[in-house]
Amino acid sequence: MSSSYSFSSLESLSLADRVLFNRFSKGPECPIPYNVAHHAFEAVALAHPDLIAVRHYDGSTITYRELNRRANMLANELIHTFGLRVGDRVVLVYSRCIEMVVFILAVLKAGGQYVPLDGGIVTDDTLGFDIADSDAPVVLCLPKFFDKVIRSIPDDRRNIVNVLDLDSHSDLWRRGNPSHPMVEVGPDDGAYVIYTSGTTGRPKGVDVRHRGVTNTLLAEPSKLGIRPGRNVAQQLNVAFDMCAWEILGTMMNGGTLHIRGSGLEPWTECLQRCDTIIATPSVVQKYMPRIEDFPNVDTIAVGGEPCPLALAEKWAPHVNFWNVCGPTEISMLNTAHLHQPGIPLSIGKPNPNTNVYILDDNENPVPIGQPGVMWAGGPGVSRGYINLPELTATRYKLDKFTNDGNMMFNTGDLAQWLEDGSLLPLGRKDDQVKIQGFRVELDGVSRSIESNPGVIKGCALKIDNSLWGFYSSHVPIAETELKQTVGKTQPFYAVPTIWKHLPVLELTPNGKIDKRALYKIAEGSDNVQQEVVKARPETVWPSHERLLSIGSSSDGTLFEGEKNGIIRDLEKDPKGVIEDYEEVETEDYPLPDKNGFHGWRWLRHTAFSAYRKLFGLIFLSNLTVLIFLLWESRNNNFFPSPSKVATAVASNLLCAVLVRQDYVVNAIFFVCSRVPTSFPLSIRRHFARVYHNGGVHSGCAVSATAWWFMYTISTSRDFLLETYQPPIKCVVLALTYVILLLLCFILAMAYPSVRMKMHDQFEWAHRFVGWFSVALVWAHVITSTAATATEPLGDALAKNPTIYLLSLITLSIALPWARLRRVNVRPEPLSNHAVRLHFDFCTPGPCTSRGVRITDRPMIEWHAFAAIPEPSGKGFSIIVSKAGDWTKRIIEKPPTSIWTRGTPASGVLAVAPLFKKVVLVATGSGIGPCMPVIMERRVPCHVVWSTKNPLSTYGQEILDTILAMDSEAIIWDTDKKGRPDMVKLAYQAYKESGAECVCIISNRSTTAKVVYQLESRGIPAYGPILDS
Repeated sequence: MSSSYSFSSLESLSLADRVLFNRFSKGPECPIPYNVAHHAFEAVALAHPDLIAVRHYDGSTITYRELNRRANMLANELIHTFGLRVGDRVVLVYSRCIEMVVFILAVLKAGGQYVPLDGGIVTDDTLGFDIADSDAPVVLCLPKFFDKVIRSIPDDRRNIVNVLDLDSHSDLWRRGNPSHPMVEVGPDDGAYVIYTSGTTGRPKGVDVRHRGVTNTLLAEPSKLGIRPGRNVAQQLNVAFDMCAWEILGTMMNGGTLHIRGSGLEPWTECLQRCDTIIATPSVVQKYMPRIEDFPNVDTIAVGGEPCPLALAEKWAPHVNFWNVCGPTEISMLNTAHLHQPGIPLSIGKPNPNTNVYILDDNENPVPIGQPGVMWAGGPGVSRGYINLPELTATRYKLDKFTNDGNMMFNTGDLAQWLEDGSLLPLGRKDDQVKIQGFRVELDGVSRSIESNPGVIKGCALKIDNSLWGFYSSHVPIAETELKQTVGKTQPFYAVPTIWKHLPVLELTPNGKIDKRALYKIAEGSDNVQQEVVKARPETVWPSHERLLSIGSSSDGTLFEGEKNGIIRDLEKDPKGVIEDYEEVETEDYPLPDKNGFHGWRWLRHTAFSAYRKLFGLIFLSNLTVLIFLLWESRNNNFFPSPSKVATAVASNLLCAVLVRQDYVVNAIFFVCSRVPTSFPLSIRRHFARVYHNGGVHSGCAVSATAWWFMYTISTSRDFLLETYQPPIKCVVLALTYVILLLLCFILAMAYPSVRMKMHDQFEWAHRFVGWFSVALVWAHVITSTAATATEPLGDALAKNPTIYLLSLITLSIALPWARLRRVNVRPEPLSNHAVRLHFDFCTPGPCTSRGVRITDRPMIEWHAFAAIPEPSGKGFSIIVSKAGDWTKRIIEKPPTSIWTRGTPASGVLAVAPLFKKVVLVATGSGIGPCMPVIMERRVPCHVVWSTKNPLSTYGQEILDTILAMDSEAIIWDTDKKGRPDMVKLAYQAYKESGAECVCIISNRSTTAKVVYQLESRGIPAYGPILDS
């Protein structure tokens, strides 16, 4: 295996995510002692010949020596009598018995590939199909299944297929050749074929190689500590791939395999003798209900279907409880998680020598922490599906991340990386159905049903456009109670409307819930009336239960257009769940009293806010310079030199312009947001106030105007003291007063109350009056220098520091406009209230939360919107919601091209990386600036979003994205519930999530209220309030 990944495949990821991708995706490298399965068995037989290899429930046993001898005899028989060649397949039709193990090992020793089938279950048609599809020249069976095999062989293969029936009394065991077969078998030769069927479609034969088997079963954790002296149960269906784990895992590591009998009592007795159990969660629940009945069991590994958290929590304190994931196609399993009580139930990390990737629908890596489809690579990847080249080509691809010629396989499972490098399962693409127009994951609903204390096993199915809930329990449970249980963790549309109680949910031979049987029960049920549910929700309360296991079947094709593939809770009928939200929240988390007394709070959080502190700092700095200049000019009646006053003006103007310059803003945010989260919160919370840099801008602008006022007084005084003034000085004086008036006008328009009432006029004044003022200052500098120069004008200007400061001011103003361009845009209408615009002219960097300016009239108006990263990694999008004439025009007639200028600049939420976890509070389209933080998943966050009818206004994808990151997100529909108390919502989210701060994006009044109310209670809160 290649020891490093090709970074050319990771271009869509940030550098940090590339590092984590390489770290998380690759399992530890581990040497495997044997690369052919039966070689490991033969080594055990040689080292421990008298050790019991298999114990049958009837008391019969066989040692490793005798098992090896019989396997050699049968292998030689297959080779010399039936002409079996390396690579030929042999169909095995048997039930649980010692001969089953002999059959398997004999086929492997002969160089063949066994195809296991349960003779008591397999139908004639399926048996015939498997014989033909596998092109097997030989069928090995027990005598009781001989007639079944004969009648199942397709007519066109009756002269080709040989049938050999053997049991413990067969003559072969006395007359056979016990010598070791002289056959060369390699790691890439086939070991077995498992036929998987799913609920529809033809069976698919998965072609598994020796190297996949040995890599899985000869290394921990899949080895499960099996060694001589350990007892392993064989209880699963003999045609199930987890049965290969039971049998081969035991034989290759020297354990003793205990074959169970039929019926509850023999089954229980078998499990009680064992210390290692491999099973599906359903089997453990059904046959191991009481921990105290199984004192010898110290290791349980479950897989094949989602594992209920309650089951893991029940057993983990007493045994090594492994939750595993792995479809047949990757040789039994590729990840494993040793569960500890009280921690999330994940599926663990990649197994040794195994690679696991979380990719999007275009097979590109998703950012770490985002949901995607799980692909597996490494030696465990099987060769594909027998006689299904098109399907194989779809599901098996060259592993582009190792570039070593190996393949990777699309498991169809949805997952995401957790911060410790383990995988959180998110269900399957093919387990999603539509209910009332919403996508629902049936696995998640089933787990919610099982969360009821009285439910033993639950299953959700969509039948005739209705969602059914099947459950087993000792006594029927009231439907209202079941609905309330499910409603706590599922949205209203994902609560079953039809319920069916059964004493037992029947299992398939593989130990999974028999869904076909449930469909038949539903067909014969009289309960066909669907209860009425509200078509519109009031409050959204997403799921609290997402930690499930992944099944072992890999059937499933990605649904086109479902990019994230994870649908969680969007809207929920509050009845039976939350009757009065405000009452509940105030009982659980009442708002504490504010700190200090009213006057002190006003001084600290309003009068001396960070914005005003920066404003005051700038003003005091200028006052200090003024005092110095006054003292310096004490011999001139305390009138400072006009040139020095002009320099102070230019310096302040330059600072005011630069602090608003895109590149400078980004640099400031970059530096301040890089404070490590290991620093005390008391330090980080102050750096987070960097977005108040508007205080520097305002302070410098006001100070520049004040200096200019002083300059005007000084110039007027000098003009009046002169008896004769040349015309040029009259021009200088006139320019001085005009500039003063223009500066005062700009300040007046920028006053917060005026700015809010006359926003468009403020923009025009800031732009055109500002430009005109700069032009007049240029004229003023040149004329004033010319009026007093005693040398050539050029030399005099070169010695004037103001000219250089003014040049920098002009360049800073002009730079964004130098990047004025018309760019293409791809509109995506979300509703008649909102549109999403997609751009590809640039890609904002990670954790920058930058905004882009756009307009269709460059000289009239500009509007800034948060840049939302595209899932593909290239380009970005913005959300425009109806908030005025301009946005209304864009929504009604979405453009295909639009103007932009400058570079995207950092906004308030660029401070998010300073914190370990944040609460994001948004109202309406304020969710847009939150989306970069949500989608990048670098900072854990809890979302609180209040808006009108979120689904119909902003669309499914926005909601999916939010809930994929935060399953506990609070999404409040103001259309039905009315406006919430945002302070209470924010405080509750802060307390529940354990976040370090609250960030809010809303209108000015709401933002100011939430920030003040939280800050006055000692909670770090951030949001744009003043000119920030």
